Amino acid sequence: MNRLTVLYRGSLKSCNYHCTYCPFSKHSMGKRELEQDKIQWFRFVESIKQRSAQGEAGERIGAVMVVPYGEALIHPWYWEGLGQVSCMEKTDAVGCQTNLSFSVPEALDWFASAGGKVEKLRLWATFHPEMVSEEDFAGKCKRLLAEGVSLCAGAVGVPEQIRRIEKLKGLLPEEIYLWVNRMDGLRRAYTYKEKQAFLKIDPYFWRELERTPSQVIQCAERRFIEADGRMGLCNISQKIPGNWYEEGWGEEKDFPACRRKECSCYLAYGGRKDFMNDILFGPYPVFRIPRRPKAVFLDIEGTLLPYKESVIQGLEALASQQVRLFFATTLPLEDALRRCKRIWHVFQGGIFAGGSHMILMQEDEIREYIYELDRGLISLAESFRGEFGYQILSYSHKGQLYKLTLIRPRKKPWNCQEAGCLMEMLEPAYAEKLRWYVEGNCLQIVAREADKANGVGMILGWLGIPLKDAAAAGDSEEDEKMVHITGGNLHSSQPF
Repeated sequence: MNRLTVLYRGSLKSCNYHCTYCPFSKHSMGKRELEQDKIQWFRFVESIKQRSAQGEAGERIGAVMVVPYGEALIHPWYWEGLGQVSCMEKTDAVGCQTNLSFSVPEALDWFASAGGKVEKLRLWATFHPEMVSEEDFAGKCKRLLAEGVSLCAGAVGVPEQIRRIEKLKGLLPEEIYLWVNRMDGLRRAYTYKEKQAFLKIDPYFWRELERTPSQVIQCAERRFIEADGRMGLCNISQKIPGNWYEEGWGEEKDFPACRRKECSCYLAYGGRKDFMNDILFGPYPVFRIPRRPKAVFLDIEGTLLPYKESVIQGLEALASQQVRLFFATTLPLEDALRRCKRIWHVFQGGIFAGGSHMILMQEDEIREYIYELDRGLISLAESFRGEFGYQILSYSHKGQLYKLTLIRPRKKPWNCQEAGCLMEMLEPAYAEKLRWYVEGNCLQIVAREADKANGVGMILGWLGIPLKDAAAAGDSEEDEKMVHITGGNLHSSQPF
């Protein structure tokens, strides 16, 4: 079942801050306008509650985030509505972008009075240097953290504010990720020194500088809702057919191609269904709150490859934070090394040959395990070569046979029915000892226990890392179990 992220932008267009660069600081909404915003917000809240109760087939509203033009959380009705939505069993997270100018005790009382579950609350907090000191902003972040609220904090990457943003990072606890947004209107490129300063503050700042081509297929699991129910896939996309308050509410999967050439802000690229978002920020990356895995397992073909420079930057950013990186591939070790020379240096081993061969490389030792096959299987496979028209490739490591590949001409690939028929002939002699899978014109045969999920468990066991602290990414049936046990989703072949 898909987990939709729903972003809501109502008619609120006023703020209690007065930053010189912001148009919303100059607009004051009257009582009637605010009352209209309140009515629209609660209409939206009721629609979420109704759909959660109905359990729409194939869809689940997993997260709701308010992304206002102004400051929403100084108004009690937003806290009340978020509290009500957080009570929904099928909703995993609720939150809002905010300047943190609200009273923490008062706001959490409003939230609690609506039955709010604080463990589901997520805040995206923005530091405004013109309006608040680093000490006061960091202090409020710490108070929220102490109350059990999950949050991130950040600022626009204004070169003149580097020292203040560095100071803020030093005041924040390690649990709170400090992000930096690219500055629009800078009218020049960042200097090398500026880039390095911001990367030291935010190791993922390079993503702000990347050009991310738009790709609608990556955005199908989110909706951006206006006050009147009009919908887009994100805050900068064109509108999609239908209205949130009408039957159907945008469930159509064949959305028109995005008119934007690229995803130019975090709400756009950070909400995409790609493996780096999932690895870094979990199933609801728009909240920008890091997942912080201790170990990451990555498929090679279709996930890491073909890669571009941004893939290398992402992997190096993870490695710089002491995240252990591992391959998880159907390729044998030697083939994986040949294909991944440019990124091999940031990995500490992996799961190879579909889970047949596990390697952990640490400074003082190399640890390995192989699920071995009986060499008699080669002779048995030879006896059926003529009937099924294949050649046999055998893979061994240190004298241990761990995989057989029965390869046919590319014009005559295996289908599952043929493969199953052959395996019925082979397997009686090796009852319950084999597992097989098809990759195009190759029928791969490994030991029954050999799969990527078991490999993940073995390596985590060696390291003493709980499964909840691991993440994995892949795009095929061979990856499905591995990705599922680490709480992720299968992804398309476009990693960034």
